[in-house]
Amino acid sequence: MNLKALKWAACAAAIVIAGVAASGALAEPQRPTAGQRGAGPFRAALAKAGLSAEQRERIWEIMSAERPSLEALRGKRLTSKAELEAALQAPNPDPTAVGNALLKTRADRQALRAEMKKVREQTVSVLTTGQRTILDGYLAGAQASRRGGNG
Repeated sequence: MNLKALKWAACAAAIVIAGVAASGALAEPQRPTAGQRGAGPFRAALAKAGLSAEQRERIWEIMSAERPSLEALRGKRLTSKAELEAALQAPNPDPTAVGNALLKTRADRQALRAEMKKVREQTVSVLTTGQRTILDGYLAGAQASRRGGNG
């Protein structure tokens, strides 16, 4: 390759790189918000299950009805986590206060998980047997990929 061709190739590569960078393709993907975390695989699995319009409407009704209680529990959990962090960051942490804050955080997390499980069960009850099989398979694959393919 002669020098002129090498210069042209370098110039073309620079233009391509600049175009890709300007298009945002190299930008870091956006992280989900607190309300979206954990819902991604389940929501994606539902999309793969081939829901009818009636099923989508029923699931929307379930989610809309349960959203206030889920948001309240999430807020309570965030508050208890902040209280635990404050208790731990104190100059001389009181073991009783830390223990109580930890137990409260654990109870709030368990309450949120129980509510989420209830919502998931209500949602799955809308699906047909075939759709449940698709959902379970997709969720198992997502879980295995999160664990690095080992589980």
